[in-house]
Amino acid sequence: MADAEGEWCLLAAVSRILVRMVLSQCVHIETPKSEVVFQGINGNECEAFVTGIRELAFAKGKEEDSHWMLHYATIRLRGKALRWHAKLDPSVKKDWDLFVQALFEAYPFVEERLDAEIATPVW
Repeated sequence: MADAEGEWCLLAAVSRILVRMVLSQCVHIETPKSEVVFQGINGNECEAFVTGIRELAFAKGKEEDSHWMLHYATIRLRGKALRWHAKLDPSVKKDWDLFVQALFEAYPFVEERLDAEIATPVW
């Protein structure tokens, strides 16, 4: 049984490598900008930050490595975001999924208003 599991893991790893090779031959995969930084400005910047980390992880073959993504993300925090991170619960600082959830809660997405929309004041 253990041999079958080992073979399955090897097959899955080889499959990921082959898919990456085929994609790189068919489509030019651009390596994302590695200077991903989050300053804590707003939710839109936050979403771009998380997406940038995930894209970089994929380009480096680390999309399954939550520890790498978490570590890389935490060294790319600046300003308000760095101070926010310093106050986080230690358990959140150790888990990529909890870290992303905390980011999205602290910096909610801001929908951009369409030019056609008219702002109506609330009196």
